[in-house]
Amino acid sequence: MKNILIVLGTRPEAIKLAPVIIELKKQNNIETLVCSTGQHREMLKQVLEIFQVKIDFDLDLMKPNQNLYDITSTSLIKLKVIFNKIKPDMVVVQGDTTTAFTASLAAFYKKIKVAHVEAGLRSYNVFSPYPEEANRRFISIMADLNFAPTKNSAKNLLDEGVDRKKIYVTGNTVVDSIINIKKQLNSLNIKKLKETTKDYLPEKFDNEKFILITLHRREKFGVELEKMLQAIKEIAIANPHYNFIYPVHLNPNVKMPVDKKLNNIDNIYLIPPQDYLSFIYMMSKCVMILTDSGGVQEECYIFKKPILVLRDVTERNEAIKAGYAFLVGSNPTKIKKYFNKIIKSIETHENLFKQPNPFGDGHSAIKIVKIIKQNLIK
Repeated sequence: MKNILIVLGTRPEAIKLAPVIIELKKQNNIETLVCSTGQHREMLKQVLEIFQVKIDFDLDLMKPNQNLYDITSTSLIKLKVIFNKIKPDMVVVQGDTTTAFTASLAAFYKKIKVAHVEAGLRSYNVFSPYPEEANRRFISIMADLNFAPTKNSAKNLLDEGVDRKKIYVTGNTVVDSIINIKKQLNSLNIKKLKETTKDYLPEKFDNEKFILITLHRREKFGVELEKMLQAIKEIAIANPHYNFIYPVHLNPNVKMPVDKKLNNIDNIYLIPPQDYLSFIYMMSKCVMILTDSGGVQEECYIFKKPILVLRDVTERNEAIKAGYAFLVGSNPTKIKKYFNKIIKSIETHENLFKQPNPFGDGHSAIKIVKIIKQNLIK
């Protein structure tokens, strides 16, 4: 019997690792255990409940005013204790969070194999996104199995000298998850989902034309965020027949400037952060998305929602090449230009989703587990 430990700590990690966990749990010759660092406890809990994933170990890292030093040092020490207790044959991490980096480093120190889900994404700017770009590069050095979501991600790894035998193109597990969630949305009590947003949104928001906004990246705090908010304000005023719905991050570096700039615009609705199902529901109903999120660039394809990427660089250039995402940074002129371009395509019924989903076919977890078994059970 082989022993695998999945380590996660944030909502995106849970979303993308849930299909892998579910598939691993089906294997008779592998014991799969799940460890949460608690980096984003409440948001993580929401997703785990959706996929019915049980946590076996909780490091309970979430503390008031914690920073990267706290998360990194504390998780290393606590993971050492877990590793000594269960002696995993492999540790599986996802993406580029501090949780993923520290779990990989802790496993490396114990000479435990590391499998990296969503490997090879690169912006080639270590401060954008920060600290994620550095985290994922560090993980690639330590990983024994690199599950690249696309051929482009695999090429990045090859260009950096990663052994070809350690690289596998599998697609992105977020496609598996969103396809699953989309099916749930069709069968869940939609009335209950609406209840979670009724205090913040127009009465019939799902039947009206609205744009969904998410902005929260730390590298944009300050002047860059102010410029993007000004552009959004001008767009909203110029398009009164559209509503703009913005679940605002509670970080004061986001919330304060957002409230100051957008609070009194009639067709902008500033609402609290939403649970994952409610957010996905809104994504499924909106006409387009303005975001600086990485994951949303992948998720929006399932619902055929075009997207303005409010970042200077993206590690998901496949979305840009596929023609449904537009990289605009924080340049107000560019933001307004491409917003109008997308709106025109929507109103003229132009299809921006002509290419197959560049992030996979929804069977990534099956491919990943098959490779893990081949490498563990020989």
